[in-house]
Amino acid sequence: MPEDKEINQGKDTKTEQEEDVTEKAQYILKFGVIGLLLLAVVSAGGLYLFRHSHNYMTVYDAQVASQQVGVRARADGRITEITVADGSYVEAGDVIARVAVNVTEEQIRQLEQTVELSQKNLEQLKRGQTVTVPAASSGGYNPASQQQVAQAAARMQRMNELFEMGAISAVKRDEAVADYQAAQAAASSAPSISMQTITRPTDPKIIEQAELQLKQAQAALTNAQQDAQATEILAPVAGTVYYTDVQTDSEVKAGQTIMRIGDAANVWIEARLTQEQTDKVRLGQFASYEVDGRELQGAVEDIRKPEQDGQEAEDKSENTANTEAGAPEPEGLTVVRITLPQEQSQDLRPGTKAVVKLALGS
Repeated sequence: MPEDKEINQGKDTKTEQEEDVTEKAQYILKFGVIGLLLLAVVSAGGLYLFRHSHNYMTVYDAQVASQQVGVRARADGRITEITVADGSYVEAGDVIARVAVNVTEEQIRQLEQTVELSQKNLEQLKRGQTVTVPAASSGGYNPASQQQVAQAAARMQRMNELFEMGAISAVKRDEAVADYQAAQAAASSAPSISMQTITRPTDPKIIEQAELQLKQAQAALTNAQQDAQATEILAPVAGTVYYTDVQTDSEVKAGQTIMRIGDAANVWIEARLTQEQTDKVRLGQFASYEVDGRELQGAVEDIRKPEQDGQEAEDKSENTANTEAGAPEPEGLTVVRITLPQEQSQDLRPGTKAVVKLALGS
């Protein structure tokens, strides 16, 4: 019937409209919850980033630094072999280079002879000088002639001593001998003149000089013998080797630095801060940093402000040959040293860049 058909169509239309409204409500509820969740995540992330950026101070131009120890040649010579590669790790006492020293066996023999002669000269001076002088006699004694002989004898003795020391030439000594002989000849015409041989003690100052010469000769011999044995150069500390401009066949001098070793026992992270950044840093402050692809942690162990630079330079001793690896310190910046884990120090080369985050607290 037509009326029943219209009634059924109306019911179907109403049902479809109700289903459409239900689907829309479900759609809104479903995606609305997801949107609220995303909004909450974004808000939480923004809050975390906001708090994170305010709790840490980041320094991007930090770097690895270390105390470097200079390795010096002990004698003049020529580098014949370098046994380690640049950047390699060595233990204290390892042979890092070999040197052909300039000291020869002939030079050592000559120094040994010098020591022997100096020893004999000292012994002779200690025994005193043996001279012949006129003896007192009766009758025909000529005091003037005898005085001349005595003076000539004394002068001859002095010339002999100076000649033995190498202070005068043989010509001067021979002149003194000739004067003495002439005085003797002049005095021999006087009757009843006899001669006697006596030993005169050497002046203590001359003996002192001879002792000094012997010590110097002995020291020169000892040094030469030690240099002759200085054919191997050893690493003074454990750490990483860094070449200077010395290569195989290079001529080196005693005391010349041929390499440097970054002391593995003294490595740190170094950051340079402005005054504003320095005001936020304190000793013992926690720090995290990324270096050579690794995330590490440490603490501030030293803060050196610009006014301390002068004193710091005075404290560094040339005898240790120690220098800090890294770029020169810019004026007006504070240098902050951060600890590095000991187990990581062997693998990090001084000068490697690092990004440091210093915890500022809440």
